[in-house]
Amino acid sequence: MLNIIASSAKDLNPEFVQTVRHRNEDNVKWVNRNLEDLASREGASGLSYLVLIGGKQKAYFHTRVAQGHLRNDMSPSHWSHVVLLQGSGPTKKGAIWEIPLEPAEGFGYPPSDNAVEEAHLSNYASKNMYPNIALMQLPVKLSEMKKTILQFKKQRVDLDCVELLLLWLGYAWGVGRATNPLFDGYGIPSAAFIEALCSANGYDLTPGLESRASCPEAIWQAARWWHEFQENQQDVTPIKGMWHTEHYLGK
Repeated sequence: MLNIIASSAKDLNPEFVQTVRHRNEDNVKWVNRNLEDLASREGASGLSYLVLIGGKQKAYFHTRVAQGHLRNDMSPSHWSHVVLLQGSGPTKKGAIWEIPLEPAEGFGYPPSDNAVEEAHLSNYASKNMYPNIALMQLPVKLSEMKKTILQFKKQRVDLDCVELLLLWLGYAWGVGRATNPLFDGYGIPSAAFIEALCSANGYDLTPGLESRASCPEAIWQAARWWHEFQENQQDVTPIKGMWHTEHYLGK
């Protein structure tokens, strides 16, 4: 059973809106178009940006099903992964930090950097393989996040993402009697990593869920429903951004 707190907000976050993907526009182009809009707004200079991704691959499919327990109707989540952009403006490939379950170039040796990898958003450009996409602007300076990442990579004692990676791979691959790690408070590595960075900088990314149990679905719900808490209780600007979904389950 997951310990989840529901938001008291009655209306969705008006600053986090649905935006269509243009014809022949891949995910990188979609992100760049909307990133340019967000980055141009007043007070947006130097802020951090997340990209939520919903993929069809088997490992990501299983994570979407696992997160259904955070939803009132138990339906699978649209989201399977989250990455942090290394810049605050549009780029051709889009350098990112991430902890993927299916890295494009293999795992290497995860313990050396607490499973954190540097890659490119272009790995997720395909709108067929990754049909669901969202862009979020966080009220945290990217320069501070970068400092925190350097520490995070060397401090597995605070949050061991190598352990999370192995637990989720075991679940996704059906190893032995592996059960949904969320039931035991083990979050999806990519989200737990981002959550830890935000927490270290004084920002509670998912107020409704314990930080170590974070997952893309929790981040999604926080962006949509926790805007009043962020503004009134945390005294920070609510998450702003855009999203586009077109894939529900394993079609």
